[in-house]
Amino acid sequence: MLKKELCSIGKLYAISAAHAGSGAATSAVDLPIQRERHTEWPQIQASGVKGAFRDHFRKFSGREASELINLIFGSDEGNDNWGKDWGMLPGAVSISDARIFAFPVRSNVAPFVWVTCPAVLKRFNADLAYIDFGKYVAIENIKEDGALSIGAEELSGQVVLEDAVVTVALHHPDPCITEMFTEIERLLLISDEMFKYAVTCCTEIQAHIKIDEKKGTADDGALWYQEYLPADSVLYTVVHYSHRDGAEMGEQDKDSHEDIKVKMGEIKAQIANMKASNIKQYVEDSIKGFVQIGGDETLGKGIFQLTWIPGGAA
Repeated sequence: MLKKELCSIGKLYAISAAHAGSGAATSAVDLPIQRERHTEWPQIQASGVKGAFRDHFRKFSGREASELINLIFGSDEGNDNWGKDWGMLPGAVSISDARIFAFPVRSNVAPFVWVTCPAVLKRFNADLAYIDFGKYVAIENIKEDGALSIGAEELSGQVVLEDAVVTVALHHPDPCITEMFTEIERLLLISDEMFKYAVTCCTEIQAHIKIDEKKGTADDGALWYQEYLPADSVLYTVVHYSHRDGAEMGEQDKDSHEDIKVKMGEIKAQIANMKASNIKQYVEDSIKGFVQIGGDETLGKGIFQLTWIPGGAA
């Protein structure tokens, strides 16, 4: 049974284009991004988000991170012989897929506007209900070529989205959205059909080549096309925090070195009866600001600004 004693929502604002690869080519794109099977909406799978959070925690949380990382994120058999000497443990946090909330699209009224749709907001409301958030966003029915301005900035009349046109009926900002997503200013609620067009046809496609080291020119046939989630995309992930008890830790191997036994005893004492609220505060204080998720890290891709929306108790 999933223990979700405390929850929160992590907002992920794409500072640069991001590529979380699906590992399967399409007819036009060699390296597409991850998408949900039934909606074709972009996503970043939970394993990628958790791995990025774990790596950030390891790099920027100080010396104690190496001692607590397995307790918080789950033991890793390949990490410091934890599985052999310290026992296997589930993590104290559970992280969902990063789901799309708002998608940036080129427009005639600004360099770009963000778009979302009723189906996205319904799913977001379901997540808010699941974590006992206590607030919900309003959902309006939108015709295929209609739109509603729900961001802080007013948009009206005919608005061009890439090569499609929608008619914005009125400005009706949603207080829940403007409070939780302050970085989204020009937000349009468009139809589910128009949103699917935006997220499937308006992503970023880049051509890549491989250079022959001897000739200094492109290798023959070494051309491929890679898809990216564009910068300024806004996603969110739901994180659950559970109680961690030092008694859950297994006994170390009888042949373990004495220093490992001593260290394990110290950590057991440190986390004994560690409350979910303590783990939540520790994780959110350690993992914030800018996080790298996905591939092409050396090209500056996948930089997200992470901020936390406090959640509710189960």
